[in-house]
Amino acid sequence: MVGLIDIAPASERVHIRGVDVDVTGVSASGVAALFGRFPDIRKVIMGREVELDDMMALGGELIAAILAAGTGALGNPEAEKIADSLSVDEQADLMLAIIRVTLPKGVENFVSKLTGAGGALGVSDLGLAPAAEPATNSRKRSKS
Repeated sequence: MVGLIDIAPASERVHIRGVDVDVTGVSASGVAALFGRFPDIRKVIMGREVELDDMMALGGELIAAILAAGTGALGNPEAEKIADSLSVDEQADLMLAIIRVTLPKGVENFVSKLTGAGGALGVSDLGLAPAAEPATNSRKRSKS
């Protein structure tokens, strides 16, 4: 019988500036930490509207935090500083590998599972449901 300790962690190597960087992905506790530090990213992943200015203000800091977390250095300021200094192309290569390792079945699958878990636990809103359609002020005309 195979147990959790028998499963090798998922990983990928990305060639950056002449060296191979090990991408281990972001764990559930890492995702929770990133959501706590950057609440707007949770809204974006779940399809909720976020002000562009708010996302732009977080852009570099958020990307650096994700890159650090996905390479085994969650919350490490030195790793985040280095991640922020990489070229956009290098950051994209790392980000794509982190996404592949962290969410091998995709973001939608992850959101669906978390939403389903909330329902199974009797929790109606884990903050993961897509935003409702905005209400309109128009009234339907009466047919009388």
